[in-house]
Amino acid sequence: MNKIYSMLGLARKGGKISIGYDVTCIEVEKRKSLLVMIASDASEKTKKNIIYVCDKYNGKYIEYGEKDLLGQCLGKKMVSVLSISDENIVSYILENI
Repeated sequence: MNKIYSMLGLARKGGKISIGYDVTCIEVEKRKSLLVMIASDASEKTKKNIIYVCDKYNGKYIEYGEKDLLGQCLGKKMVSVLSISDENIVSYILENI
C-alpha cells in the first residue's frame, strides 16, 4: 500500500475525513472540504454529480485510487467519494500523486 493510502488512514483516525457522497456534498457546500477524492472506478453518475457540486462551490477534487483500496485504508468495504479537511494532508497528497 502506498503512502497516500497510509496518509488517508491517519487522516481518518484524526477525524479529518468525511466518507460518502451525501456527507461530502455537505462539506463542500459549507466550504469545509479542502479536497474531494473520487475513486476512479466510481459510477459515472456519482462522478458527474460530485464534480457538479465541487464546480458549483469552487471545491477542489481529484480522481484517485479504486473503491476497494480506498475503503481498505479507511476501514470500510468500499469508498467512492471522500472529503479531506486538513490542509497538510491535502498538500501532501497533491504533491505525491
